[in-house]
Amino acid sequence: MRPPPPTDAFFPRPPGPPPLPLENAPCVWVVDDSASEARFIKAALGTGFQVETFPDGAAMLERLHAGRAPDVVVLDWEMPGMSGPEVCQFLRGQRETQALPVLLLTSHGRPEDLVQGLRAGANDYVAKPFRTEEVRARVDALARTKRLVDDVRRTSEEKAEVFAQLDALLTSSPVGLSLLDRDLRFVRVNARMAKLDGLSVDAYPGRTLAEVLPRFAARLEPLLRRVMETGEPVEELGFTLEHPDAPHGELYVMASYHPVRTARGEVVGVGAVMVDVTRLKQAEAELRASAEFRERFLGIVGHDLRNPLNSIRMGASFLVASDQLPPPLVRTASRIINSTDRMTRMITELLDFTRSRLGGGIPLNPGATDLGQVARQVVEELELVHPHRTVKVTSTGPLTGNWDADRLAQVLSNLVGNALQYSPADATVELTVVGEPEQVIARVSNPGEAIAPEELETLFHPFQRARTGAHVPSGLGLGLFISDQIARGHRGTLTVTSDAKATVFTLTLPRGGA
Repeated sequence: MRPPPPTDAFFPRPPGPPPLPLENAPCVWVVDDSASEARFIKAALGTGFQVETFPDGAAMLERLHAGRAPDVVVLDWEMPGMSGPEVCQFLRGQRETQALPVLLLTSHGRPEDLVQGLRAGANDYVAKPFRTEEVRARVDALARTKRLVDDVRRTSEEKAEVFAQLDALLTSSPVGLSLLDRDLRFVRVNARMAKLDGLSVDAYPGRTLAEVLPRFAARLEPLLRRVMETGEPVEELGFTLEHPDAPHGELYVMASYHPVRTARGEVVGVGAVMVDVTRLKQAEAELRASAEFRERFLGIVGHDLRNPLNSIRMGASFLVASDQLPPPLVRTASRIINSTDRMTRMITELLDFTRSRLGGGIPLNPGATDLGQVARQVVEELELVHPHRTVKVTSTGPLTGNWDADRLAQVLSNLVGNALQYSPADATVELTVVGEPEQVIARVSNPGEAIAPEELETLFHPFQRARTGAHVPSGLGLGLFISDQIARGHRGTLTVTSDAKATVFTLTLPRGGA
């Protein structure tokens, strides 16, 4: 005989937190063949749950796969057809409902009956007659447990998905990747890393770095421990690996090591990335060899061209000095002399450029030098070439230092010559030499069209020339590059500024020189 429902004396609910919105409230299915008892349980659970009632187990099972699944099932033990334990046992046999929380309501008080209900799969039970607060508390506990289980399952599924993505990345990555724990044992290694080491993937998991790669342990272990202790990565560490499939039997690799941190920032291991740069090294070597050959070739050609050019110039000079040529031929011979001089300057620039690019630098022969005297000599030579131009020379202060006089003459000749070329024909070029306590400064200034800012940035690069509407560039574009190299060789600087008023090159030389 079914016991009477609990009295209303137990209905009042103590104050507590406000219930969840209905759409977020736990869904509870109450299965009881007594409609009055089912209504009472629904009323007892209150507004904090979405409650649906069923007259028997068959009706509940029929509804099971239509719509939202329940978070908790409240089963009466005694029901026509399937009993509560039988319904519970059926639920536990289905994959979709095997973890569904079940609360049994029973008037069976014998321990063996309760054991039977729990063995059937019930999570909890409430003996009749029951207190409404007890039913509500136990249903709430089962609902919270269900949500925790769902959260754990969801997190596990997300982790499984992340690990699947990680495995896919590790497998398809063109670089070697591995993960070591704090004991420097390999946790994960991809196939590319194993191939670079010449091992199988199975040779790594659970083994230490010293066991897998003993030839690198002495070098890497202190480094990896420092990464874990300091949290600072180590990047682009070069290695040479012996490998039978590599050209010349060796691979060149670059390795980087980064700390692996938890969400709290705790370092739990080291991640290693290894990139095969063998082809890059070979390409660099080939490019370097090609560039060296090209520059040596330029040097040889430039050197060997000087002799025939000198012969041409000497012959033309002899003809001019002989006074036996008519005026038109004298002008032709003079053009030959000017052309050979220009070619000689180009060859000298090529030779200087080749020396600087091959690493030897531009050779200097420093000695006691008066920069003021060098400046006057340079201007006198240029005035012969440009008889209709004016170069104003101003010098103040002590102008002596330990420098290469010929090379500084080359710099000043280049700067003043450029100023004459790039300024209006009636403009005056100014050369100012100022002696200061620790250094001497030479400035070459000329009016004319300003040099564009983007050209100023590359003006001292090789094969670069300023372009203005008033002048078409000529020559190789090496003069300023070589001048800058000569200044650097003297531990000085060569800079330039340009605006609508003037373009100014400034040569600064410390007195100590080269």
